[in-house]
Formats: sequence, C-alpha cells, structure tokens
Amino acid sequence: MDQQKLKQKILDFLNAHFKMVLTVLDENKHPNSSLMLFATDEDLQIYFGTRKSFGKYKALVADPHVSIAVVQEGVDPLQVVDMQGTAKEISKEKTLEILKWFVGKNPAKYYVKNADDFVMFQIIPSAVRWLDATSGDLCIHDLDTHFFR
Repeated sequence: MDQQKLKQKILDFLNAHFKMVLTVLDENKHPNSSLMLFATDEDLQIYFGTRKSFGKYKALVADPHVSIAVVQEGVDPLQVVDMQGTAKEISKEKTLEILKWFVGKNPAKYYVKNADDFVMFQIIPSAVRWLDATSGDLCIHDLDTHFFR
C-alpha cells in the first residue's frame, strides 16, 4: 500500500475513534492496560490525560515506553491501529491549550479533567501498524517512520 495513503487511512481511522487501550509497565515491569480517551494530531501523535494519583502516572514517569491499540468495535471486520511510542508529560503551561483542543476533537465525557492533579501526555510514535481484514483476509501494513516523525 502507498505510504501516504496508509498514513491518511490510519489518521482517518484514529480521528473516527475516541477510545484506546494504553499499556504501560508497572513498577514490577508487568504490563498494565487501561481504556483511555484520546485524540490525535496530523503527525499521528496521541494525546491523553490522567491523574497523578493513578498508577499509570507513576508507571509513565518510571518508564515512558507505551503501546496502544485502537480497535474497530464490533465483530467484523477487524480493523486495528497498533502503535508503540514514548509518552511525554505536557507542561503545565500548555495543558489548558492542549485540553481545549482535545475536548474539541473527542466529544466523550472526560471524567478526570477537572481534578487538581490532572495531567496530559503526548505519545510520540516509534512504530505504527495498520491491521485490516475488510477484504476477508488479514492485511498488515507498517507505516514508514518518516511519515510520523
């Protein structure tokens, strides 16, 4: 598949979805997954918020390497964006600006945004994969890194 078309397909898919599964490593290096609200920008960077009192915040500070999956809900056809990357905490000064943008892109009720210890993260992707079975066969496409860096 043409890489520019693949990037656009992935971007369209991500923009049409509002929830992801985020996997972090806890203090014992065990994977821990959470269902999270997210938004993406044109560079396929993923944004999400959490609270400093949550375990995932401590895990992200200790090890910022993450994996996410965004899945087409329903039985068939299977469509998934799978991504690995590094999560970076957004500065307090930029959080309100990013949050305003985020809420404009993701209409889901955001339960934690008004908490005193609310923080936002940006995931910079290191690998992006598109899985698509709409043809009846599972097709797997990796996006070249220069399309998201």
